[in-house]
Amino acid sequence: MTRYALIAAALLFTAPAALADPAPANSAKDGKALFTAKGCAACHGEAGARPIPGSPVIAGQNSVYLLRQMNEIASGLRASAPVKAMQPVIEKTSPDDRIALADWLAAQRSAESLAGDRAKADKGAELFDEKGCIGCHGADGARPLADYPVLAGQRKDYLMIQIKAIRDEIRSTRRARMMAANVRKLSDAEVEQLAEFLSQNKRK
Repeated sequence: MTRYALIAAALLFTAPAALADPAPANSAKDGKALFTAKGCAACHGEAGARPIPGSPVIAGQNSVYLLRQMNEIASGLRASAPVKAMQPVIEKTSPDDRIALADWLAAQRSAESLAGDRAKADKGAELFDEKGCIGCHGADGARPLADYPVLAGQRKDYLMIQIKAIRDEIRSTRRARMMAANVRKLSDAEVEQLAEFLSQNKRK
């Protein structure tokens, strides 16, 4: 067999492999496996949809926001309660791991929002409009800008913890500081009303 024939034969057998679609680096399967391996369900519940008290619903959350939060927690930039306990877990993940987790969680279905105090929710709806929250978080907190969190359907207790942390400048990342002016004058009762409203809204 001539040298040219050998080259042609090699190309014939190797071309299909070269042309095949490469496996995605960050597949949904990877995210699910990481979620299980890291024990995330202990706080966030199955598929991130039913967390324990004080922890957030992360199923159906904005993937860009989830990734930013994981990066901030891993670096220590975000270290206020309750995420401080999460840092030892996240800092052992790679950037690709975090992308896979964020993409998988964003694709999961959130649990149905819970009924609550309707009168407080109505007051919260007024505050949501009054404080201009719709500008970044979208109507009813369900359709945020690309790098902002979905607030609709979030746990009420978690929302209250985080709004107070931003108001009191305990959570003081750059994005939190931008929001501080909007919530600085909220009383604890108003924080509860806002959280009641958002927690009762459906995550789309």
